Amino acid sequence: SGWSVDKLTQSFCVGICIAFFPIPGSHTVVMLASKWLFRLNFPVLFFSTSFNNPWTMIPFFSLDYVFGHWFVHEFLGWNPGWVISLEKIFGSGHICLWSFFIGGNILGIFFALICYPFVYFMFKKFVTRFQLGEMK
Repeated sequence: SGWSVDKLTQSFCVGICIAFFPIPGSHTVVMLASKWLFRLNFPVLFFSTSFNNPWTMIPFFSLDYVFGHWFVHEFLGWNPGWVISLEKIFGSGHICLWSFFIGGNILGIFFALICYPFVYFMFKKFVTRFQLGEMK
């Protein structure tokens, strides 16, 4: 069911991954598609996806970019000529879009995996208490 410990934990962690998804404005569409495709628990998925909201958007996307830039340009040593930059698209800015996309996806997966054991433990306690009737 959608309220099992495993399903609640999966819903939360997929939402965390979506929160780091590096395409502004796409989080709702990705969240709804994930809910439908993986039959996730919507309230938990919505809650964790909402960590990236208008107040936290700049820190999330900044972290996506800074990590991605480090990973692509310094760790991997890539500086290919095919790098898409905002300068090529809008005529200004030297932000590498590949750094942004790669950084956001890697961080999303990383934080989802890091959260999993802690969130599993939390939901296990919650579901156990709820089943015992302690949540009134």
